[in-house]
Amino acid sequence: MDKIKICPRCEDYLSEQWIRERKLQQYCKKCGWVGLTRIPEKQEIKSAKVINANRFNGFYVEIFDKYGHILLSSQSYDDRNKAIERIKRELRYSTYDLHAGPYTAILWPDKVTVVGEIFK
Repeated sequence: MDKIKICPRCEDYLSEQWIRERKLQQYCKKCGWVGLTRIPEKQEIKSAKVINANRFNGFYVEIFDKYGHILLSSQSYDDRNKAIERIKRELRYSTYDLHAGPYTAILWPDKVTVVGEIFK
């Protein structure tokens, strides 16, 4: 049975709900129409997902002094090359900072892929 997207009665968009025996049913929130139940399609279970690496969207730079204390926590950059330019500028400046230099920088990625462990 094919899924329909529009209610045949009122032409509003349909929603889906789980019902007994782990079946799906389409229904209309507006007029109350309900469709026939169906067995859901099989979906592949993926053990990897891409997530944001930090609370911002984009690449993120942290600069540390020679003692390992944080000096700078940057804005996020939508372009990796702009973030690297910022790092290079800060590292050049560290050669003049006699008390805290040389600096160490970390470029945090905008997103990372994580892999989970599947159990059956």
